[in-house]
Amino acid sequence: MDLTPPQRFEHWRAWYGQAVDTPVRLEATGPVSSLFCPSAVSFTGPGFSLIELRNEPASGSWNANPDLDDLRLAYFVKAESATYNFSGQPTPLSAPRVHFLDLTRDGSFHAPCGMHVIQLNLDRAGLGVDAAAAKRLAAVPNLIQHPVLRSLVMPVLLGCRNESMGAHAGAAATALRSVTTALISSLLDVPAEPEALQPSRRLEIKKHIHRNYASRDLTVEAIAQRFHMSRRALFCLFEREELGVGARIRALRTARALELLLDKEWQLRPIDELAARSGFSNTQSLRRALKETTGLTARDLRENPAVIAGYLEGLRRSLGR
Repeated sequence: MDLTPPQRFEHWRAWYGQAVDTPVRLEATGPVSSLFCPSAVSFTGPGFSLIELRNEPASGSWNANPDLDDLRLAYFVKAESATYNFSGQPTPLSAPRVHFLDLTRDGSFHAPCGMHVIQLNLDRAGLGVDAAAAKRLAAVPNLIQHPVLRSLVMPVLLGCRNESMGAHAGAAATALRSVTTALISSLLDVPAEPEALQPSRRLEIKKHIHRNYASRDLTVEAIAQRFHMSRRALFCLFEREELGVGARIRALRTARALELLLDKEWQLRPIDELAARSGFSNTQSLRRALKETTGLTARDLRENPAVIAGYLEGLRRSLGR
């Protein structure tokens, strides 16, 4: 902020041209405002990078790069009056919008004040996507309502913006490649390698468990049937996870029971109501889970809210939330 507005724009222009890999010539669309203050966050891991930008008014252009080996997926969170142009073909944008970008062709853009974009760059070879497939993907219109994107890609994409993700770049790369592979497979109607889809499959099952753990009908058998798998295949899919399927269900139910024990409205409620609200099939299952997790009974825990809070935090960490 010690720089003049034009100097701040020059600093922004230099950073932008480097961060997006394909060199972009960025130009101001008018006098640089004294309030000029764009923002950008980048997160890089093995085989991918993630950039989040909030633009000030600017226009940009780039030359065709036929040797580009990245696949770019852009989520336009806010983009009023923005326009992209690929090889002379203008593409007006209306947010929210998600689509693949083909930067092997020359192009340009006009970005109004406040345009907010999250851009994912993945190693194309690692996804098994050649140049022809990349062009087919770029031709697909707005993907914002695509079920695979909404249920799998967006949660991982937005989760990578969490400050703690820097310590888990390898895991983030694996998850991003897997969910993007699932999306590409769906869009191009081509089968993907089963191993490549395993992380996205695990994510899908975890989301189902987190949504339904409070139902007594949620069992390992029900999950296997829901996802058209044998029990053995389901266990194998989670064998390298800290929590297997059954353990994840039990941990979620135990965490919910601990949350209720901290709630003043539930402190005097019968133990069977607590079990039912948490998803346990009976009070014995709840008592056993609390004892295994904390070493204490429900009565002892009700008298020690600080102890409850400590064990609850530990469960949440193991569950990844």
